[in-house]
Amino acid sequence: MNSVPLKRSQRHWLRKAVGSLVVIGGVLGLLVAIAYAKGRQVNAAMSASPPPEMPVAVTLATAQPTTFRQTSVVIGNMLAPESITLRTELAGAVTKVLMTPGGEVEQDAVLIQLDTRSEQAQLKSAEATRKLADSALQRSLRLNRANANSESELDIAEAELTRAEALIEELRVRIDKKNLRAPFRAHVGLFDLHVGQYLNEGTEITVLEGIADYLNVDFAMPSHVADAMTIGDDVALRIGAAGIQSTATIVAVDASANALSRSVTARARLDNPPAILQPNDSVRVTVPYGPAIPARLIPATAVRRGPSGTIVFVVTERDGQRRAESRDVVVAGSEDPNVRVISGVDAGEIVVADGSFKIFDGALVADVTAATDLSQITDEEISK
Repeated sequence: MNSVPLKRSQRHWLRKAVGSLVVIGGVLGLLVAIAYAKGRQVNAAMSASPPPEMPVAVTLATAQPTTFRQTSVVIGNMLAPESITLRTELAGAVTKVLMTPGGEVEQDAVLIQLDTRSEQAQLKSAEATRKLADSALQRSLRLNRANANSESELDIAEAELTRAEALIEELRVRIDKKNLRAPFRAHVGLFDLHVGQYLNEGTEITVLEGIADYLNVDFAMPSHVADAMTIGDDVALRIGAAGIQSTATIVAVDASANALSRSVTARARLDNPPAILQPNDSVRVTVPYGPAIPARLIPATAVRRGPSGTIVFVVTERDGQRRAESRDVVVAGSEDPNVRVISGVDAGEIVVADGSFKIFDGALVADVTAATDLSQITDEEISK
């Protein structure tokens, strides 16, 4: 009786096992089919020719030959051709102020007048004394011609007249010194001075800066630079925040070097200076020296700097195609917007001016400027 259920359970298990095997076989067959299909696709792709290499669009430029000299950049100080500090020579009270702070004055113009009433009174007394001495001399001369007095009496009369004339001259000089005049046409500095103010001898009042069609610039340069400079050489000036460019000519070089810095001071003349430039302004002075050095000019954007050094991509012809070739270069200064290269690139070679960040050594390149020029050709021009 127990054998019948046992046979039924065995048949049920057998059916399940067969079904599982069928499912597994189907899955394996599907995987094999997929693998076969993918294998055919891979083989087809591998046997197909590779896609064409696309060039990288860049801007090209030609290296131009140039020469330059080494330069030393220093700071210069602008100076007026004439400059003085206005001081009193004699003490006295101010009676007139005939100049204004920051104004202009002409040569020989009276700037300040001090009280001269005492000197004027002494001058009148001296002139009266001179008149009396002159009368005494004339009388002595008449007596001498009549042999009525001695030669010594005549000498005393002449000396008295000379003394009186000298006193008059001294008083006139003192009066003139109390009228302070401008020794040259000048700009007046700031000052604080009022009528009635008493000034001691040697009191500093203000500064007068001469007005001319040129300014001087003094600058110190290293001794090896000074050794290569001569009178008449030009230096470049960069003026103010706007960077105005001017050229000055060296007119003098100091006779000795500074004992501490060993630098040598030179003076250059700047004709027709810009209106913004004033005495004691600072300017940037570029001093060229030494022989001319050959170099090549390329756009500054062509230079790439990195940990491995400074490189430029040069375009060369390979099998009729333009390809980029990296070159190590040495940069020696700039001439905006270009830089000077003294090695690594020859004059006439073509460099990647813009877009070098997109390429690598051996990359295929195309000149975007040439492509743009071609795109501007109209259909009418093509038909012609």
